[in-house]
Order: sequence, then structure tokens, then C-alpha cells
Amino acid sequence: MAMRTIVLLGAVLMAAGCGTLGRLDTKQGAAGRSIADYDRVIVADFAANDTREAKTPEQAAERAAAIEEGRKAFSAKVAEEIRATGAFAEVAQAKMVAPALQITGSVDQWEPGNVAARSLVGFAGKSEFNATVVVSDLETGEELARIVVDRNSWPLPIGASSNVVQSVEFLMHQAAKRIAHELAAAKGHAPPPPAR
Repeated sequence: MAMRTIVLLGAVLMAAGCGTLGRLDTKQGAAGRSIADYDRVIVADFAANDTREAKTPEQAAERAAAIEEGRKAFSAKVAEEIRATGAFAEVAQAKMVAPALQITGSVDQWEPGNVAARSLVGFAGKSEFNATVVVSDLETGEELARIVVDRNSWPLPIGASSNVVQSVEFLMHQAAKRIAHELAAAKGHAPPPPAR
């Protein structure tokens, strides 16, 4: 029984990845506005903001294509996870009229890595997902909160099974759940805690 518990705990920790999911850094808006005042949310497109210097034009093109796909996937996943909390009456990615919260920001790194290298070695082929999420008033653009995400797969030789699941999509899903949880909590809604 103790061995099973240790193995299960190890699997959970290994699947979690490294880095931080971030916490919502809230600000008081003009006229006392806060996230709790809104019932509707629009998740806008995220900008691509990979500032790493590429070694070759091919690497630059590969990164640009990956982050383009990633920023769209992240926007859709954030909207899905916010909707799942039930904290807001309406959550959309289409145009919306004020009053509403707007969720946007940038995907700063979308690195799929190399799953074969991760499964064989662990510390090679690392996947990484970094983003900056900004919560603002749709009408005025006034920032009400932000959250910074910095996630990567474990850089340790811990075995094939745990490293394989730590894809960039897995890290993005964790981040989207945390964002949704933090927004729901700021709204005064208490969904189940997100995965670490």
C-alpha cells in the first residue's frame, strides 16, 4: 500500500512539470471596477511574442508556425476552461459588446521540444510554454489583472512515461485551468482547485 502511494505521488509530481502557473495579480480599476463586477467575458486572440533569437531562417520559420498554432489553441482553451467554471454568464471568442471582461495577452514561448529525446533521456528535448495574460475592461481597455505563466517539462532523467505526457499542449492546458480558476475565484465563485 505504501509503495503504491509513493508511486502514485511520484507520477503526479512528474506529470506536473516545472516552472510556475502564476497567480492573478489584480488591480483596482477606475471607478472601483473589479473582476467581480462582470458577468461576461470575451477571450480575444493572443499575440505571438517569441523574442528568442533564431540560429537559422528555418528555425525562425518553424518557431513562428508553432507559436501561431499555439496562440490560437491557447485562446480556445482559456475560453473553454472559463466556461467550465460556470462563474460567468457568457464566455465567447467572438465580438461582444460592453460591459465585459476582455482576456488577451501574448504567447511568449511555444516549444514542443522532442518527445523522443524527453522519453529516452529526460533532460533533453524539453517542452516549454510561456504566456502573459491580461484581463481588462472591454470598453476602456483598462487593465484589471494579469497572470504570467512559465511552464516547462521536468529537465531530469525521470523515465519515459512521465516525460512523454509533458507536451507543450499539456502545459498549456494546465495554464488555462489555472487562469479560469483564478478568474472564478476573483468573481467569488469557488470551482474545484486546478491541477498543479
